[in-house]
Amino acid sequence: MHELGVLNQIVRTVVRIAKENKIKKIKFVTIEVGRDSSFVPMFLEKLYPVAIDQIGLMNESELRIVMVDGRSLQIKDIGY
Repeated sequence: MHELGVLNQIVRTVVRIAKENKIKKIKFVTIEVGRDSSFVPMFLEKLYPVAIDQIGLMNESELRIVMVDGRSLQIKDIGY
């Protein structure tokens, strides 16, 4: 299940951005997922709590998924 690996990388990126900008709490992370990508939105949603477990500034955050055309997956927005 490569979704967990991708979520772990997203969490690392969000934490890095938060530290660089002195952000104390993340409310949501919005990602765009390509309809033709190999990522299954349901798995991303179910595994998100596992990926953010023990990450204090993210432990109450929400994952928002926007489906787009194409094959990509990218962070679109971070709410703090």
